[in-house]
Amino acid sequence: MLDNEAEHGIQNWVSSSEIARLLLMRRVPKLLPGYEPSGYRVLGVIIPDLDEVMQTEISKLPSPASPILPMCLRPALLAGVAIVQHAGPEMLRMLSGHMMGENKARFDSAIEDILDCSHQSLGSSQLHLI
Repeated sequence: MLDNEAEHGIQNWVSSSEIARLLLMRRVPKLLPGYEPSGYRVLGVIIPDLDEVMQTEISKLPSPASPILPMCLRPALLAGVAIVQHAGPEMLRMLSGHMMGENKARFDSAIEDILDCSHQSLGSSQLHLI
């Protein structure tokens, strides 16, 4: 999917890299007591038991200083992207229901921007066909 997008310009309803970015967002705000926010990512909603794995890999999760995802988590991220691509925009709305606080507001804003852009590009490509 990512290769098709990057190398061949083949696009689905939304960019695979945008979905990957959304799936790595934190579900829980930083200031919520009793939770380690780094371990609870949106991807954990799609992939069972991933939250537990991410807790053990917490020091290796991507950050602005080190944006590389550990090898053991990459297949889960690619699977999550494929699931969302296949399910469509409804899946993003479902995932939003698992978010909390300001993270939910940021996620909702991001998916609305993505969906608006996908509708615009779909409309322009349909006009091109006419």
